[in-house]
Amino acid sequence: MKQEEEAQKARVKTGARVWILIWLLGVAGQICWNMENQWFNTFVYAKIGKDPSIITGMLIFSAAATTFSTFFFGTWSDRLWGIFTIVFGLTQFISVDHYILMSVMVVLADTVMSFFGSMGSDAAFNAWTNDLMTDQNRGQIGAALATQPVLGTLLGTVVGGLLVGSGDHYMRLFLVMGIIVIAFGILSAFTMNSGDDVAPSRRGSFWKQFASVFDFRSFFQRKELVCVFLSVMIFFIGFNIYFAYLGNYLIYYLGFTADQMGIIE
Repeated sequence: MKQEEEAQKARVKTGARVWILIWLLGVAGQICWNMENQWFNTFVYAKIGKDPSIITGMLIFSAAATTFSTFFFGTWSDRLWGIFTIVFGLTQFISVDHYILMSVMVVLADTVMSFFGSMGSDAAFNAWTNDLMTDQNRGQIGAALATQPVLGTLLGTVVGGLLVGSGDHYMRLFLVMGIIVIAFGILSAFTMNSGDDVAPSRRGSFWKQFASVFDFRSFFQRKELVCVFLSVMIFFIGFNIYFAYLGNYLIYYLGFTADQMGIIE
């Protein structure tokens, strides 16, 4: 009887509306992640300058911003990400006589956009899907979330390449993707909820709870979690060394256009 009740709760929590949101918001978030890790870097080479140090700066500052944002805004929404995706494209219109200013503005725009993106995806969307999980639906939700990065990369790279085309139409890419994310953010504002059985977790004051993230003594007591973190760290060190520069290598060293690069990748 208890198992039947748990199964019924799982079905209520993950009805048709919830599954639609999981897929729409999840794939949209992964497409945006693909925009930042793929097309922002080729945008820099096409519109600002062929300088890998700008991309390195974007990686460093956006990583710091996303980490802080995830911890700090655990309950904020996904609604502002698309705006900064559009703003990023506008940096190309800064006067070309001010190369250093352009470079700084690109890194700043990417950092701000990453800050809001992590607020919506890492802090809010991931927490929301976690609240939905029960023993009965954990495998289904986990499988959906694991599939979404693959779909996001396929759609973002291929469709993104077609939007940029051979004429470097990056503003068209950022406008389309930014508007899509804004639309999904507005949709989520009116349709998302975690159910009546979910309550906020408060452990002391805000700052005390925030500081608990950096309780390294407690962290190192969780041996399996430490192993997971080390594995993820090693993977992403390798990933960030090659992936951020791969598009520019294909375009500017091997001679492909942006749309061809998207299909190849």
